[in-house]
Amino acid sequence: MKYLYFLLTLGALGVTVVHYTREPFLPASALTAVVFAAVLVSLTLFLLRRRPGIAHGVVWGIAVSGLAVELNTNMTHLLARAGLDWLGAAGYAPLTEEVLKFLGVILICTCVIRPRSWLDYVFVGVAVGLGFTAGEDATAFARMTVDNLDSDTAGAISAVVIRLVSNPLSHSLFTGLSAYGLSQKQPVRWLIAAIAVHVTNNLFPSLSTAFDDAIWPLLAGMVVVVAVWVAVIWGAIALRKKSATARSPLPERAYA
Repeated sequence: MKYLYFLLTLGALGVTVVHYTREPFLPASALTAVVFAAVLVSLTLFLLRRRPGIAHGVVWGIAVSGLAVELNTNMTHLLARAGLDWLGAAGYAPLTEEVLKFLGVILICTCVIRPRSWLDYVFVGVAVGLGFTAGEDATAFARMTVDNLDSDTAGAISAVVIRLVSNPLSHSLFTGLSAYGLSQKQPVRWLIAAIAVHVTNNLFPSLSTAFDDAIWPLLAGMVVVVAVWVAVIWGAIALRKKSATARSPLPERAYA
């Protein structure tokens, strides 16, 4: 099983590398993507250094980020055929992305580490989510910079601001939920919950595009963004308290 995990990771990384070669990176967006990813990954590895499987989680998240974008692109065609293209990212991204990230949590927690508590599962999920954000935002920076009509630098800066405001920790929240479900032997229920929260997060921006003249999708979207930020902050505080009171010993390596 351990070799299957490494094989799948390498395969996903290969797809993601090919994906990046097809993206319209400019010097400004490429530099922004590298710096953003370096800062995010470094902070993740430092802040979660006492937890097992964190580096594996980050790598898996980055590896499947490009694969997810490719799958999402194909899903847009299916939505269009079904007449549901107005759903936008809410109609395809939550399913493909949450399943791919959750698969990484399963593999890492069964093939790489031996979790001793539910915290180990959740922190692996958090790491996967942060790695996914680093990879996904690289694609966003490339596309948003090209679309900006002012300048490459202005486009890159505005892209960073937009992604930061929209919450770079949201993927950690989603994957943390499904990882918690795995620790409680209720993976399907909590994976569905993670997908549902992700759908809610993506829905109103999609509706804003579909209904140009309506203001309610924008207002509802702002409420959701605030709610997700509150959930992320509350979750971070709760995890920190639980970690302080119930530190689990480092798990042994799993043997295939």
